Amino acid sequence: MPKDLLEVSRELKSMAEAGLRYSDGPYDLERYKRLHEIASELLGAEEREFTWPVEFGYATPKVDVRAAVIQDGEILLVRESSTGQWTLPGGWADLNASPAENAAREVLEEAGIVVTVKKLIACWDKDRQGHPRQPEHVYKLLFLCEATGGELTLSLETDGADWFLPDALPDLCPHRAAEHYITHAFLHAANPDLPTSFD
Repeated sequence: MPKDLLEVSRELKSMAEAGLRYSDGPYDLERYKRLHEIASELLGAEEREFTWPVEFGYATPKVDVRAAVIQDGEILLVRESSTGQWTLPGGWADLNASPAENAAREVLEEAGIVVTVKKLIACWDKDRQGHPRQPEHVYKLLFLCEATGGELTLSLETDGADWFLPDALPDLCPHRAAEHYITHAFLHAANPDLPTSFD
């Protein structure tokens, strides 16, 4: 299957950054620097003035952690201040914390709810889950969580937090979550022995 422009750009960026990290010859470093610029230029034709940041070391996918907190037949969602759309609490995984710790922290920060992380529901490639494309290659980790305390509050990133029935969901942010994430979460809540989904 032929690669699209985004996939080619990601691959060139990865090769360039590996070369910049592990080469020490001045001519090779010039070539890898130029290769990194070309990776940006490929997307710049579609995304005006786009520039890949130079990351240290070997390029790997980014990790987006999402928490599915289900209580009394409802799921916790937060409304993003930046878009006005709703999503599962979560975001980019922070360094020096495990994926589960990141999930619990995001719920507390974005919604004020303390949770226990029960299981990893899914590890998905974002590109394969029907989301709009973006430059970064992203893995989505979806955790099933149980509320153990706290009360609904807002944050700098969220201007809404509430519980929703699965058949009465608000307008979801297409980049951050999807309805099948929520369906999947309810399936796992009802059947805890289901295996983790992955692609």
